[in-house]
Amino acid sequence: MSRSHRILLALIKITMFMLATLLLIYQIINPDYDKLGGILASFVLPFLPGIIHRVFKIEMPFRYQLIYLVFLFVALFLGIDFNLYRTVPYFDKAVHFASGVLSVILGWYALKFFKADRTTDKHFQALFIICFCILIAVSWEFFEFGCDKLLGQNMQQLIQHGVDDTMYDLLVATVGACIGTMLLMRYHKKLALTTEKTPKSK
Repeated sequence: MSRSHRILLALIKITMFMLATLLLIYQIINPDYDKLGGILASFVLPFLPGIIHRVFKIEMPFRYQLIYLVFLFVALFLGIDFNLYRTVPYFDKAVHFASGVLSVILGWYALKFFKADRTTDKHFQALFIICFCILIAVSWEFFEFGCDKLLGQNMQQLIQHGVDDTMYDLLVATVGACIGTMLLMRYHKKLALTTEKTPKSK
């Protein structure tokens, strides 16, 4: 990754951190605990690629990190802090679907970390990635559940919709993961065929 790309990512993360700080201060002045969980997540999730790089020695390409940060801005700041989940129809489901698709990238890098991308069958790889994406979706629902119970929020909208909202969130995330995995497998198959057709240099 080039130096300019690293600087751009750092500036975006710092901006998101400062915005989260301002929103936290606003919450202290004008308490609205329904948004506190999203603000707390905004302090951590933008720095997740860096944490993965330090712990697992895996650095995601610039374009993936940029897409990830844009997704976080839409999902956390616009969705939670600016109430788009409540004011825009199906915004919540669109975000969960996108999270399922984007989680495929993390699942692929998890395969590479365990060196299973070259030693396992493609069907196992697809199953692993889909299960990995479902784990991420379930983990987020656990986070929402924890915020609801500990902070008195209603992130899961259980008061209005019971368990329907949670189950639909998991369903659309799983559909997104399946579609993203199929696209990934198709891309790698096409890449492999292209490599095979390329004549080797003598």
